Amino acid sequence: MRRVRIEDSQTMQGFVLGLSSASRRNRFHGSVNGASPKLIAYLVDADGVRHAAWVACIWGPDGEAIVGEAGWYVVDAEQGSAELALSVLDGWQGSGVASRLMTTLIAGARQAGLRHLYGDVLDVNLRMLAFMRKHGLEAGFDEPPDRGVERVSCVLR
Repeated sequence: MRRVRIEDSQTMQGFVLGLSSASRRNRFHGSVNGASPKLIAYLVDADGVRHAAWVACIWGPDGEAIVGEAGWYVVDAEQGSAELALSVLDGWQGSGVASRLMTTLIAGARQAGLRHLYGDVLDVNLRMLAFMRKHGLEAGFDEPPDRGVERVSCVLR
C-alpha cells in the first residue's frame, strides 16, 4: 500500500483494463469503457492537497501490478468536503484489499484536515453499500445526484 505516483500511469492503465465491465461500471458509473489517457492522468495526478490517492500493489513476473486503488477529491475546500472512490480487481475482491485502502483513505483525509467524505454508489451495488456502512459511511446525509445512485457519507472527527 502506497501513495499513487504520476509514474504509475502505465500500471494504472493495466489495472483499469483489468477490471471487469461490471467493476468498471460500478467504479465509474458506466461512463468508462477503456482507459483513456485523460482518465489515467485523473487517477494518478494526485497532489495530496486537492486530490490524494493510494494503490495496493503486488510484485509479479512483470514487475509491480496494481490490484486496488482509492482516492479522494476535494469538492468544497471551505467546508472540508471530498468525494471518495475506490476499486479492486475482481480476483482480489473479498481479500481485504478494499478495507485496507478505505482505512488508509480515511486516515489520509483526517490528516489533511477534511471534515466530510462522501461517495456515490450505484444502488444495485449492494456489496459496496454494505462495505461503506461497515466503514462508517451512511446514506441520507446528502441527496444523491441521480436516480439509481445512493450517496453515502460520514463526518470525520
